[in-house]
Amino acid sequence: MMEELDYRFENLLADPAEWGQGYPPLAQEPVFRVRVDGGPAERQALATVCESTSLFGYWERSLTGLESDRTYTVEVLCRPEGFDASRARQAVLIAGPKERFHQQLDAAGTRDGWEVLRRSFSGSDATEGMSLRLYSGWALGEVRWSECRLYDVTDAPGNLPYKVAVVSGNPIDPGSPADCADFYCEKLDVAATSRPDIVCLPELINVKGLPDEMGLFAEPVPGPTTWRLAEKAREHGFYVAVSVREQAEDRVYNTGVLIDRHGGFVGKYRKTHLPAGEGLTKGLAPGHEYPIFHTDFGKVAFMICYDGHFPEVSRILALKGAGLILFPNMGDNRDGGAVWDSVVRTRAVDNQVAIAASLNNGRSRIVAQTGAILAESEEKGSVIWADIDPDLTISDFTGLPLGRRYDLIRRADTFGPLTQGTAENLEV
Repeated sequence: MMEELDYRFENLLADPAEWGQGYPPLAQEPVFRVRVDGGPAERQALATVCESTSLFGYWERSLTGLESDRTYTVEVLCRPEGFDASRARQAVLIAGPKERFHQQLDAAGTRDGWEVLRRSFSGSDATEGMSLRLYSGWALGEVRWSECRLYDVTDAPGNLPYKVAVVSGNPIDPGSPADCADFYCEKLDVAATSRPDIVCLPELINVKGLPDEMGLFAEPVPGPTTWRLAEKAREHGFYVAVSVREQAEDRVYNTGVLIDRHGGFVGKYRKTHLPAGEGLTKGLAPGHEYPIFHTDFGKVAFMICYDGHFPEVSRILALKGAGLILFPNMGDNRDGGAVWDSVVRTRAVDNQVAIAASLNNGRSRIVAQTGAILAESEEKGSVIWADIDPDLTISDFTGLPLGRRYDLIRRADTFGPLTQGTAENLEV
């Protein structure tokens, strides 16, 4: 749930008469209404009513009194009523007399059952005037807009960069899971010299290199290996992310575990997509959920090795708000690493998330939201690190920052075939 910003704000909906209405020249005008008690907690709301799928329009209000040396955040709540939320509804800042599209508001979570849209901008962008437009339409139903606020956040603490470290490689000829833990605890000591906020270890570190065909070395979580890592997390004051083979009652999983700075267990993720070597040959059980974990520097999530070949996994994690995906991996040297190179960078760009990919075999990487490689391992057993800027994003075709706009533009209402299973079930 998205909490309210704790700063003084201007209520842009205090007087609905200050809002105008309009529609693009190639669309047809919808019906605009003020719902006196149609917002959260029976506050008033602006409504756009569409009685056919050819209607599309917007509410608009000028933003006045902006100072060029100040920073602002505009926020609005949105909720469809009998309206597919994945269809067109966008809040857009318009700058200048030529109606140059400046920035679309990003999806920022939910509050009281309403979607939160939010965008920060500099007052210097509004020297020629700025207005806020609330677009909706192209579907039957009603979209309501409420709690529209303008915050002055000039003196508010910003999103600070954080440091990620990644360990690559695995021990040679270990005799037990304890030997494996020794190897990675030594690597955590090396990583600590960079003072990271989080360290990502490779896949299945408690069994890699051991004769574990029957899952003899699988262990509970928390268990012997993760307790050892928790001691190091507490000693050095960083988070640790790792994949282990987990024994849970009568099933064995490939499980991602997140440990906090104090050695506490934040949570775990069980790998959902198992290749034949895990699922069919060894009989590991798949997971079924995609949890998000809250840290003191932002939201993080796991995908493990083969998960990365299914773009839906990273998209779900991004839609849930993850800013960093932790990617323990066995390794992929196909075509000289070209497949691996494409997968990890594409997942980052598609979803505007950073990725920390830790490999047993191959080039471990830290990749920015732009797809840029911030750090890459040169040999097995090395430790790499890089700073992540949580506000970094690619630009759209106008040169303006994209942010999480993909989350709003994507047409989820057209994605039904993704849930129909195999190609044989799809209508063509």
